[in-house]
Amino acid sequence: MKLRRILAWIIDWNLCGIPALLYALIFRKIAEAQSITAIGALLFVFFVLSFPAIFVFRDVIFKGQSIAKRIFKLRVIDIETNELPSNRKLIIRNLFFFLYPVEFIMLLASDKSLGDMVTNTTIV
Repeated sequence: MKLRRILAWIIDWNLCGIPALLYALIFRKIAEAQSITAIGALLFVFFVLSFPAIFVFRDVIFKGQSIAKRIFKLRVIDIETNELPSNRKLIIRNLFFFLYPVEFIMLLASDKSLGDMVTNTTIV
């Protein structure tokens, strides 16, 4: 279970970041050609900012299962109710991705992430 959860976490990080990374690479090529437009710059900002938004809302969008959690048949549940946590709890839980080194170390050391501890959730 621990290995599946860590792999799911790594896959989620990569899946959420791919659109932002691809657009950043495209934008770099456009910038090198010196043909940046205001719309291109706005699109760049939008896609770069989409990474944290997608990561924070990934479990809300997919009802407790990000794409990687679906692959590994994992689900976020509320410990008290054994059901899907509220959207508020899912968002708060995922906001801790900004502390990703701490989250990753905690996943390696235990089956709980910092977000799980704060929101009283777990992965099953």
